[in-house]
Amino acid sequence: MTVEGGLRRPFFIIALALMVLVIMVELGAALIAAGSVQPGTATANGLGMPAGVDVESGSGPADSLGAGVGSLALLDGLLLFTLLLLGASLVMPLRLYGRIQGLVTLIVCALWILMCFLTILQAVVKLFLMIALFVAMPFGTIAYLALWGSFPIHRAALVLGLLLLLKIAVGVLLILAQPRFLRIKGLVVLVVLSVLLQLVLGIIHGFLPGPVVSIGDQFWAIVVGVVALIWALIMLIWSIPAIVNAIRVSASFTDSQPADSL
Repeated sequence: MTVEGGLRRPFFIIALALMVLVIMVELGAALIAAGSVQPGTATANGLGMPAGVDVESGSGPADSLGAGVGSLALLDGLLLFTLLLLGASLVMPLRLYGRIQGLVTLIVCALWILMCFLTILQAVVKLFLMIALFVAMPFGTIAYLALWGSFPIHRAALVLGLLLLLKIAVGVLLILAQPRFLRIKGLVVLVVLSVLLQLVLGIIHGFLPGPVVSIGDQFWAIVVGVVALIWALIMLIWSIPAIVNAIRVSASFTDSQPADSL
C-alpha cells in the first residue's frame, strides 16, 4: 500500500487531522455512554429490574448519545490506520516500509479483532437485556422505559451531521491530495462503508418509534462492530503475504552477505 509521486502533502495532512477529530468525537460519545449516570440499583429493582442486574450497563438518555455513534470508531479507527500506513509510505524508505508494514498491520488487526469481539459480546448482552425488559410487561417495560425509553434524537442527529461533514471533507481532501487514492479499492470501500453505516444509523434514529430507538441503536452498534471485525480480519489476512515476503527478502539478503564480502 504505497502512493507514488505527485502527492499534495498539505491536503493529506489536513485529511489526517480531520480523521483524528472524527475518532475523537466518536470516542467521546462512547465514553459518555459508558459513564452516564444511571438510577440506583434499589430504584431500578423497584421499577421491575431483575435482582442482580447491573444497571450501570445502561446508557442514560440524559447524558448519552447511545452506543451507535461510539461504535463507528471501530470502523473509522481502521480507516485512520489505513491512512497512517499511506502516510508512512511517504516518509519512510520503501525497503524499510515493506519490511515492517505487514508486521504492524498484523499486530494492530489482531488486537482490533479482540477489541471488536469483546465490544460485540458486551453489546449483545445489553441488547438482550433491553429486549427482555421491554417485552416483560408491565414492570419490565416500566424499567426499560425508565432506563432507555427516551433517546436524544436531535443531539445525536447534530453529532452525526458533524461527523458526516467531516468525513466528506476527508474524502475531498484525499482526492485533492492525490487522485490516485481513488484507485486504492480497499480505501474507497472503507470510506463508503463508514459513511453508509453512519447514514443508516441516522435513519434508525429518525424513523423508529421513540421508545424503541435505543434498541435499534444498540442493534446497529452490533452490526457496525461485526463489520469492523470482518474488515480487521481481512486486513490481517492480507498482511501475511507481506510478512512472508519481508522474511524471504531478509533471508536472501543475509545469505548473500558472506559472498558479497569476499
